[in-house]
Amino acid sequence: MKNFVSGAVLLLVIGVLVSCSTLKPPTAENPYRPLSGIPNANVIGPVSANFTAPIEIRDTGSTGMKGDLSLVNGLAYNALLEAARQEYGGTIDVVDITWVYLQYIGFGKLQYVAYGKAVTLDGSRTTVAGVEGALARAAEQTLRNVPQRSRIAIVYITAQDRSTTDYIAGELEFIWVNAGYIITDRSQLDRLRLEQNFQLSGEIDDATAVSIGKFAGADIIVTGRVDGEGNLRRLRLRALDTQTAQVVGAASEPL
Repeated sequence: MKNFVSGAVLLLVIGVLVSCSTLKPPTAENPYRPLSGIPNANVIGPVSANFTAPIEIRDTGSTGMKGDLSLVNGLAYNALLEAARQEYGGTIDVVDITWVYLQYIGFGKLQYVAYGKAVTLDGSRTTVAGVEGALARAAEQTLRNVPQRSRIAIVYITAQDRSTTDYIAGELEFIWVNAGYIITDRSQLDRLRLEQNFQLSGEIDDATAVSIGKFAGADIIVTGRVDGEGNLRRLRLRALDTQTAQVVGAASEPL
């Protein structure tokens, strides 16, 4: 009897592993609920969420056993929609959904992490005001054409004071990590500047910024500044490809 139970458990574990390995999650090139298919959608920022799914295994004959893709897509959408409502508020939707399997957590449950973009459908740009809204919009616009899992180096952000600079850089890191990008640690960039005798503070030219990014192993470098005064203050960001030195994204948002 004991051997029978052990064998049954082993088969279940194998079934779980096969289920997870044969799922084909949506990708950045082919996301679930693509932005292009939803009219009047305006992106307001990235969103991510963990979610669980029951082990849904079905025999598909010659193709073996695999999970129910439509079930996982739906659960990913629901989790992201709830997270987007909590983070941004208002009447919004979620598009460009991708997800990644994390682990089997027991009790017949699998854990995943989902990524997407929160959008409004009423023509408004955002439901978030102030610096937070500007950062969310600028972050999405700047890396809109950059694939997830790209390595990003924020080479410099300049503002009127150091605390604003650190806040903007820190929030951009948080947003982009949650959107699925890999961010180069800023202390590593500072160390590279010292070792290579690059300028240690303030704005630098594009060629120097790209050189720093290459030394850091980044695919994309981001530079930015806050300029203007009062109601005319704006956050401006630029993303450059380290291989071509071409601008691949830019944003200009009022603060």
